[in-house]
Amino acid sequence: MRDSKKLAFIISSVISISQIVNALDNGLGLTPPMGWNSWNAYGCKINADAVKDNANKLISLGLDKIGYTYVIIDDCWMMKDRDANGHLLHDNSKFPGGMRPMSSFLHDNNLKLGLYESAGAQTCQGGAGSLGFETADAGDFAMVKIDYLKYDNCHNENIPALKRFTDMQLALNASGRQIYYSISNSGNEDVWTWAKKIANSWRTTTSIDNSFTSVKYNFITNNKYADFAGVGGWNDPDVLVIGNGQLTISESRTQFALWCFVKAPLILGNDLINMSPEVLAIISNKNLIAINQDSSGNIGSCVMNCQNDLQVYQVMNLDGGVYFGILVVNWNNDEMDSVLLDFVTMGIAGNPYYNCQVSDLWTGTLVGTFKRTYLVKDVLPHDNKALKIKCLPWGQEFPSADQKHKFQFPWENHHTQNEFLN
Repeated sequence: MRDSKKLAFIISSVISISQIVNALDNGLGLTPPMGWNSWNAYGCKINADAVKDNANKLISLGLDKIGYTYVIIDDCWMMKDRDANGHLLHDNSKFPGGMRPMSSFLHDNNLKLGLYESAGAQTCQGGAGSLGFETADAGDFAMVKIDYLKYDNCHNENIPALKRFTDMQLALNASGRQIYYSISNSGNEDVWTWAKKIANSWRTTTSIDNSFTSVKYNFITNNKYADFAGVGGWNDPDVLVIGNGQLTISESRTQFALWCFVKAPLILGNDLINMSPEVLAIISNKNLIAINQDSSGNIGSCVMNCQNDLQVYQVMNLDGGVYFGILVVNWNNDEMDSVLLDFVTMGIAGNPYYNCQVSDLWTGTLVGTFKRTYLVKDVLPHDNKALKIKCLPWGQEFPSADQKHKFQFPWENHHTQNEFLN
């Protein structure tokens, strides 16, 4: 009984901590955003047809039904000059009729429109920036009915970031429309220490590139600031680079699992039109997405071998019943490795006699039931093993499959998760 109470105290403490984060209260970002961003696949060659084609692909592949709803148009949608009244001008050669038709198209298909701007005199690619025009631009964004603003840091005139990004936040609040606010200042000026009061997410790192070295750097850097993130405000290690042709399947699996475990925004950056079945299977893994979207907001952290190549990450989740996610990542370039998990020392089991059910998050299959320890075998280089662990005191039985209620994501009505999650 004492062990059970101790474990219950640990669980309640984790829940309480997850609720402390003082985030922007605009009703958005209760879970990390999911969607698609145009930059990595199209750069400045983006246009209305490419956006619509990728939006339609989200729908035809069913990705919208599992949460990928934001369609974010990055830099180069605007002109370098404003109109006579100081308003932004869209590039009509790329977006005929402007952003209103695009907004209507996306909203009619139950998707959401995101736009890019910069807290500077110009955007990174030389378009008209929002510095000094925050009120006008926020009003125009609301009029067009955008749902997400990615706000960059280029050409910032050396004005402190806190002032520039707060000015836009105040303008968005006054616009009368709820707009998810994503700060993209590459982790400068200790953004994680102040952004949670004005934004829904903030970049903690430099821009990611299509290499596993960059994936590792951005992840490790991002996770230094885990204590600053939580419900309503998320650390952002940049977009997913899965499907851009440089990561192996193992490396793609690892980026996706890591981003899910630390509650990073799941923003796809690939060409959805030409996506392989292997990549689709990774980004549509509902078991890992459930960890990312868990209502607790708990951020996964390294709990074993944190200075070695084979690292163990752990996160407690609430939705569908309390369980622990375990992610074993092999950063080594050449050799596979194994690790023994001790559920008692990890705080997952109250004592050595607890029965612990181990399931594979990637496949959704039950591995088995174990007491105290489980050996994670042969993790391949740059790959991972992702597990769901649920422990019960000796004498209690796990419910059979037909007794388990079906898990639903917060946005789902009748689309159900794999019963294994419960």
